[in-house]
Amino acid sequence: VLVLAAAPVVAAREAVPGLALEAAAQAVALVSLLLTGGALRHAAAVSALWGVAVGLRVLRRGESTSRRWAFAAVAGGSELLGGWLLLLAGGVVLLEAYTVPAAVLALGAGLVALRTRRRGEPGAVRRWQAPVLLGSATLVPLALHELARGLDLLPRWIFLALGGLALIALAATYERRRRDLARLRILVRRMS
Repeated sequence: VLVLAAAPVVAAREAVPGLALEAAAQAVALVSLLLTGGALRHAAAVSALWGVAVGLRVLRRGESTSRRWAFAAVAGGSELLGGWLLLLAGGVVLLEAYTVPAAVLALGAGLVALRTRRRGEPGAVRRWQAPVLLGSATLVPLALHELARGLDLLPRWIFLALGGLALIALAATYERRRRDLARLRILVRRMS
C-alpha cells in the first residue's frame, strides 16, 4: 500500500524536471531565434529546424494525447513562422502567398483530426456536402472570372485555331455519331 501511495509522488517528482527541461528548450529556441539579428533567412531556418525537432517529439512513445497535440501545435506554429519568414525574406508582396502555409497547416491538422476521431453515425459523411457545395459555389465563379481575365490577354489567333480544331474533331466523328444515332432510333422503335 505504501508503494502505491508513493507512486504519484515519484511520478510528480520526475515530471517537474521534464517540464523544466522542455521550458528551457523552448527558451533556447526563442533565444536562438532572437540571436539571428534580423537575418530573416537564418531566423526561418532556426524556426523550421525547431519545428522538426518538436515534431519528432510527437512520435515519442509514452506521451499522452494532450501532450502530443501540444507538441504538434508548437511544431506547426514554428513551421508556419518559418514559412512566413522565408516569404518575407524573399520579398514576396502578394498577400495571398502568406495564406498558403497557414492553409497547408490547417489542412494537415484537419486530416489528422479526421484520422483520429471516429465518425459516430453513418450519416456523418453527408455533413461534408455543405462545405463541398459552398466551396464549389465560391470556386467556380472565381475560376470563371480569372479565366475571363486571362483570355483577354491571349492573342486572337488562338481562338481561331481552337475553333478550327473543334470543327475538325466534329467532322472526324460525324459519321460515327450518325450511325450511333440511327442505332438508337432503331432500339427505341423496337421498345414500343
